[in-house]
Parts: sequence; structure tokens; C-alpha cells
Amino acid sequence: MKRWYFIILILLAKCTLAQDVVFTASAPEVVELGQQFRLIYSVNAKPDNFSAPAAKGFSVLAGPSTSQSSNVSIINGKVSQIFELKYTYIFQANKEGKFTIPPAEVVVDKKTYKSNTINIEVIKGAPQNQGSTNQAGITQSNQTTNQSQISSSDLYIKTFVTKQTVHREEHLVATIKLFSRLNVTRLDNAKLPSFQGFITEELEVPPLTGLNRESVDGQVYLTGVLKKYILYPQKTGEIKIDPFELDVYYQKPNNRRSRSMFDDFFGMTETEGRKVLSNEVVIHVKDLPANKPYDYSGAVGQLKLTASVDNSNVRTNDAINLKVKISGNGNLKYINPLKIEFPSDFDVYDPKITDNIKYSEQGAIGSKNFEYLMIPRHAGEFNIPAFNFTYFDTSTDKYVTQKAGPFKINVDRSEGDTTVTVSTAFTKEDLRFLGQDIRFIKNNLNLKKANQFIFGSRVFYATYLGAILLFIVIFLLRKKKMKENQNVMLVKNKKANKFAKKRLNKASGFMKHGQKEAFYEELVKALWGYVGDKLGIPGADLSKDNARIEMQAKNVDDEYIDQILDIIDRCEYARYAPATEETKMDTLYKDAIKVISKLQQKLK
Repeated sequence: MKRWYFIILILLAKCTLAQDVVFTASAPEVVELGQQFRLIYSVNAKPDNFSAPAAKGFSVLAGPSTSQSSNVSIINGKVSQIFELKYTYIFQANKEGKFTIPPAEVVVDKKTYKSNTINIEVIKGAPQNQGSTNQAGITQSNQTTNQSQISSSDLYIKTFVTKQTVHREEHLVATIKLFSRLNVTRLDNAKLPSFQGFITEELEVPPLTGLNRESVDGQVYLTGVLKKYILYPQKTGEIKIDPFELDVYYQKPNNRRSRSMFDDFFGMTETEGRKVLSNEVVIHVKDLPANKPYDYSGAVGQLKLTASVDNSNVRTNDAINLKVKISGNGNLKYINPLKIEFPSDFDVYDPKITDNIKYSEQGAIGSKNFEYLMIPRHAGEFNIPAFNFTYFDTSTDKYVTQKAGPFKINVDRSEGDTTVTVSTAFTKEDLRFLGQDIRFIKNNLNLKKANQFIFGSRVFYATYLGAILLFIVIFLLRKKKMKENQNVMLVKNKKANKFAKKRLNKASGFMKHGQKEAFYEELVKALWGYVGDKLGIPGADLSKDNARIEMQAKNVDDEYIDQILDIIDRCEYARYAPATEETKMDTLYKDAIKVISKLQQKLK
């Protein structure tokens, strides 16, 4: 039963997993004159017919030999099949030059498919004795068996740079490459150059799992890229790139007998190694032109400035984001925030900086973003003036200045905002509320008749005199109270703690119901209201700088000043950017109560 089930699955795989036919050809790009090599045609289906083209300049020593592989896998109920058929020829190069082998053809299901064209360069190479064919089917010349007989041209490392003369901060690419005419088995103990005088960014290179064949000065070398770096010179003059060091291990034939084609198969080879150093490279770095604009800060490349605000019509205490983006190709990572003049009525936080940069041989390409969080404190029309970004354009060797802005912001007063303005006129109802100086006469008194007549007695005169004195005291106190009530700032100073407690209680209610935004808003109002009332600062002039100056004038410790301003910043930032706020509401609430208690002792 299981066998039938397996057969059915294979049939289903053949019926349902129809795939596009892929027919490819592969061979070395460079060979030496007289060298033998393999030409392999691969197809992922079983063809009805195969025909190979004529190859001018080459002799066919063997082939075609065929081999095939097939694999069926079942993963999570999904059946997949991989099939490959190979036709292998052994060719020999008979003539120098560049040759093209036309496509071969196969017929699958009565449809003809062609392979890719093969381009092969045949070079003369060094005069050497004929060697054996290695496992890849490529004839290798016999290598010298003594390490001292291996010349520097057989194995070396070279550092290439895209430019040897650049401006300061202009990027160049350094490539470290291995060249070998030996069968390399292992690389070890790499020592990278220090790159003193440069800022470096390493480029990703594929793992060196194998070496490629390449023609160098008429010789065939096995080559591979070891490292690639983008370099930004930080000083002018000549900067040297130190040599790259590497221990390279390679195979040599057994000295006891001549090398044969079975040596590699049976491990009849010895390995030796040597330390290889790359060349030293000198970079000439020119200084930037002397006519630098006043606002130039070191940006180099081909760059572009864009800026925008997310909302130009807001209410007081609402958040606004100014987004500044610098994009293009250049030293983006090292560009600093631009100088922007913000209205004094705005609280502006340090910008949030994000990078979206990709490094390649063309340099650093992408963008750098600066996002400013602004909170307007007062109503009105405000203007963020235009600001500049200046960079040195390496394509024109000139300074370029770009502008963004201006941005107009309309701010309306938000509902319930008591910090915008402070009125200097109070109504009778306000005075009655603030003073709480009206006392009502008690009624429903229980009167008792006395057994003696009180008029003319000592008690009468004492009571009469006491009433007169009490009237005078009440009159003076009331007069003093009315005078105090005329001083609005004094009234607010005395009631600051009481008003703060009311708002803290209200914030506590929001905290218990989990209303975060309302909690942070009410807590900020409590703190700003307390500071403004205690210091007598009108709402229009209330800011962190003014508050700090006034508290320092009243000998308040810097510790307490920093605490209350820090709590205000944390509340406001948590309100508009809750995703990054890690402080709990109850912690902020307790800190606010503590700092108000401490300030109450200082600001009496």
C-alpha cells in the first residue's frame, strides 16, 4: 500500500509540477593556450533531442558525457521535484584570441530551447610544463615544490582605489583583492589597514567560497575580492593606506614522486603557506575651495534639501512636527542638524534623527531625516523663517546653497487654556470667591431671660467695649483684605497651592480611569499654574527660561528647579509621543506632589 502511495505521489509530481525549461551553458572565461577545460550544458527537463554547436579555435577531446539527478521532496504536504541533466565536453584551446561558442539546442515536448552564448578568451600564458587535470577538469601547470621558488607574481594581494586625488570628505572606494596561480586551500590571520585619516564604512562582499579565473598581463589568475571599503578623508595632503596582511595556504605536490591526476583524489599533496602583504596606496587629498559660505558645515556630495510641517493651523499646546530631509549621495551620516530659528513662543525639543542610507561603490545613497517637535504656548500668527543648507557639490566643484521655508503657523486659543492671558480686572463675584470674606449672621438663636437687668452692669460695659474693639479689628482686617484683593498677583500667590491641589486631584481622577492624555495635560496645567501664580509671571511671559530666572532670584535650589521643569518636559513629551514614554503616570504624579511641596517651603 505504501509503495502504491509513493508511486502515485511521483506521478502527481510529474503531472502537477510543470516548470519552465531552463537550458544553460557554463565554461571558464579565460584559459591558457593548450589548456584543457570543461564545457557543461545543463537542462532541468529530459529532452527529446540535443545538438551542440561547432566550437572554432578549440579541439573536442571527449564528450559529450551525460549525467542526471532527480529529487522528489514532500514538505507539509507540498510535493516538489528537482531534475537536472548535464552534457559535459572536454575542450582544448588551440589558438590565442577571443572566441564565442554559439548556443546549443534541445527539444523538449516538441519545443526547441537554446542555451546562452559562451565567450572565452585564450591567452598565451607563462611557459610551463604540462601538468595534471584537477578535480574541476581544468589542466594545471606543475607548481614548484619549494616555497622559495614561488615568485611574488604567483601569489599577491593588491589594493585598488577608485580615485587617488579627491577633496576632503569626498568618498572613494578601496578594494582589496587576492591574485593566485596556486591552488589556494585556506586564508588566515587577516590584518586590516588602520585607515588613519579616513572615516570608513565597510561594504558587503560575497563570502569567498571560490576564486574566479581572470586574465592579468597575459596570465590566468585565480582571483577573489577580500574586502571593500568606502573611505572619507578627514585631512588634506597625502594620506597613506597601509598594506593588508594575510596568511595564504596553498597545495604543493608530494616531493617523493611526480605529480599525477590521482594525487588530489588520494590526498597525496602537501600544504604550505606564506604571509602576503598588499601594496601601499597614497591618496592625495585637496582642501575645499576657500570661498566657503558662512553656514557651510562640512556636507559633501550631490544632495537635496526638503522640509515640511504636518499642520499649519493648530491650537495652543497642540503638537506640530517640522520634518527636514536631506537626500542624495554623499557623507549623509555625518551631517548635523541645521540652524533653524523657531518662534520664542514655541517649546521646541531636540530633533529625532533617523537614517535611511545604503552603501555601495557609488557611495552613501539615501537620506537623513530631522524631526522637530514644537508646542505653541500662545495664540497668534507665527513664522518659521527660511533656513539654508549648504554643501560642496563634487560633480561641479562648487558650493551649493538650498533653502526651505518659510512656514506660517496659525495658533488659536484652546478651550480651557488659562495660561494664555491673565486678566487684571476682577468682578465682585471673583473677589467674593477669592476672599471668602462674607460671613452670614446665625439665626434660630435660643434666647433666655436673665434673672437680673444687664443694662448699666459691668458685663454690659465690658461687652459694649469689646464689641467696639471687635468692630475696629474687623474693619481693619477687611480693609487690608480688600487692599490685598486689589493686587491680583498677591491673590494668585496665596491661592497657588490650593489651585494646584485641585488640578492634581483632577489629574488623579484621570490617572485612575487610564485617561493618559487628559492626565498629562492636567498635570502640566497644575505645574505651570503653580509656578506662574507663585512667581507672579503673567501667562504671556510664562516660559521655562523666565521661570528659572525668577526661581533663582528667590534662592530656590537648582535641584528643585531642574526637577519641576524636567517633570513638565516628561509630561509634555509623553502626551505627544506616548510610544517612547516609559515613565509611569503614578511616578510622575508622586514626583509632582513632592516638588510642589518642596517649592512651597521655598516660595512663601
